[in-house]
Amino acid sequence: MRKKKRGYVRTTVSLPKDVWEELRIESIKKKTTMGELIAKKLKELKDLRSKLNMVDP
Repeated sequence: MRKKKRGYVRTTVSLPKDVWEELRIESIKKKTTMGELIAKKLKELKDLRSKLNMVDP
């Protein structure tokens, strides 16, 4: 039986230890996976960049 595709791709990312520890602690506090946390942070960064581009002439 195959798993349903959910629009996600599993990947491996190398992170500096301090960044990994910070993300791990935050993901535990928020009771979410590290992958979801990273995806959320990347989306927030993308949204922020698009807002900043609108402000610049």
